[in-house]
Amino acid sequence: MKTVISYTLEKCRKCMKCLKSCPTGAVFIQNQRVEINHDRCINCGKCIDACLNQGLQAKGSTLVDIKNYDYSICLVPSSMICDYKTQEEVEELFYAIKLLGFDEVVDISDIEGQVVKEAQLLSDGEPGKSYISSFCPVVNKLIEVKYPMLLSSILAIDYPSEIAARQLRKKYSDKGKIGIFNCCECIAKLNLAKYPYGNFEFEVDHALAIVDIFPFIKENMKKGRIPVVLCREGLQSCSPNTMLQNPDYLMADGFDKISNILEHAEFGLLNEFNLLTLFPCFNGCLGGNLLWGNSYLMRNNIHQLCHDRQKPIADLPFEELYGESTINQVNDMRSIQEKLAFFAKVNHQLEGLPGYDCGACGYPSCRTMAEGITLGFKSKEDCRILRNEVKQHESE
Repeated sequence: MKTVISYTLEKCRKCMKCLKSCPTGAVFIQNQRVEINHDRCINCGKCIDACLNQGLQAKGSTLVDIKNYDYSICLVPSSMICDYKTQEEVEELFYAIKLLGFDEVVDISDIEGQVVKEAQLLSDGEPGKSYISSFCPVVNKLIEVKYPMLLSSILAIDYPSEIAARQLRKKYSDKGKIGIFNCCECIAKLNLAKYPYGNFEFEVDHALAIVDIFPFIKENMKKGRIPVVLCREGLQSCSPNTMLQNPDYLMADGFDKISNILEHAEFGLLNEFNLLTLFPCFNGCLGGNLLWGNSYLMRNNIHQLCHDRQKPIADLPFEELYGESTINQVNDMRSIQEKLAFFAKVNHQLEGLPGYDCGACGYPSCRTMAEGITLGFKSKEDCRILRNEVKQHESE
């Protein structure tokens, strides 16, 4: 998939904070421009957070795109719903979204609930191995880039937005050209759609950044209501603090924490847990960087929203949940032997570099520089420190 991060040359100050913040070494500088390696970028947004000058940005589709379809549908995730305290406010939210120009607004909390339940059932069926359940593309891509030994541990269940989109296309096959828009609570999920980044393998047509449409939603609040019944399990799936606890499951949030967990899992040190449920954002999806609410207060709202009535989890057959768009994003199809041989070559090149991780070559670390040399993109002559040492030696 393409990266959602775009570079704005006129705002860049070449401070290199984006290079240092990237956990996978995907950001580098070449020809006085910040470049992003699409194969290594996991769309975590850490480079955007580190850039104080807005030199890096990520944008979703716009509401203008609604006009391109005969029938438009907006998917509302549980993380967006949890910012509201009462059922009345949620129903006002759905009406406010419909006033943006959509023909229908759909709650997908029941599908989110079934996805969590299916992951638990699958992991319980084979104890002694840690399966990984993450419906965040950041975690799946992070495993591909940094922990490829764990690729076989990812449960092949699709993203809830994709499952919902497939069901809606079947339901409204007679409506002409259907446009499905997904409200995204984080930068990473902007990539789970055909537009605006051209990932045509997905069922969802457009990804909308919630922070972009929030001002328009706020204007439309208190203008009407659409009846909505929510699924408790779906709302709880937004955060490890609200999901049902089980001693056989390990749930964690925060990028540093899940990275540490994946390091342990790669060496088989967490096999006592049947299931690892990982959220890169602090407080789970409730902490998404495109949301506007307080994630601590949002956790409390979940209990209030399902106090009186609730919708059961969806009951779709498993073939409707199968995650082709999850597992097919693995670009690195090398065998374990090929990967080990590549790592050996990288380590050999690394031994010849100074190890200062200064970034003067345009790469964030000497290891990523060694990878560039191994792949033929760079040479040791591009290392300024080595080049200066050679010049100094020649002058002496």
